Amino acid sequence: MKKITLTFICSLLFIIQTAHSSEKALADNALAYVIKTFDYNQDGIVIKLRYPEISGFDNQYRSINKQIMKSILTIRFPGKATAQIFSDAKDLVNGIKRFIMRNNFKGYEFFSGVDVLFNAKNIFTVKVLNYEMPYGAANGLNSLIYLNFDANKGKKLAINDCFSDPGYQELARRGKDFFMEKAKADDVLDLLDSQFLNKFYLPVNFAVTDKGVEFAYQQYEIGPRPLGMPTFTIPHPEIRTLIDRSCTLQRYLYQ
Repeated sequence: MKKITLTFICSLLFIIQTAHSSEKALADNALAYVIKTFDYNQDGIVIKLRYPEISGFDNQYRSINKQIMKSILTIRFPGKATAQIFSDAKDLVNGIKRFIMRNNFKGYEFFSGVDVLFNAKNIFTVKVLNYEMPYGAANGLNSLIYLNFDANKGKKLAINDCFSDPGYQELARRGKDFFMEKAKADDVLDLLDSQFLNKFYLPVNFAVTDKGVEFAYQQYEIGPRPLGMPTFTIPHPEIRTLIDRSCTLQRYLYQ
């Protein structure tokens, strides 16, 4: 797996996208949204944001937009024990300025791009890809976050909302087979932490896709930097047999 470079991140995050029309959103309970951007490049600080904003004034839409923005505007600065959440883009700029002044960095780069992975059947799923690099640090930090929403309620779905303990344990057992298959195809088996392989676990970071449920590990979580942020998918037929009947995904996807 190739290392994620800054050039790749920039090109990936800011490809021009066409706004989705309301007519298209009427199909299969999809949501209409437009792509918003924010660019700042002054005094050694480079910030680029790209994200979808759901159209409409209903409370559930505002809730989804707010949660997406919260994910974008969260930074774990180097050396900080906890992440800092900013209220808006202007607050983010000022927060980065304060950080580099206090820590004698010469500048800071922060990129956040949000892609819609699934938008149908009352499920709205996005992928948030962040990259941050303080000038003077050895390496930048990448993060990959999935957010799945019940579009009817504006509620974010968690993995424990859908699987009881026995179902989750079986999902993890089957998931290891799919993970190993993907790792072999990507030729990264030698990079995996042996302790992780002995005690395999599913990450809580999951996304609904057309093919199934995709899981993602963070950078350094199960191996060194060259491993990147590994992902793998458990197909819908496997999920369907294990998911709780009360789960939103069961009601919307599998009935």
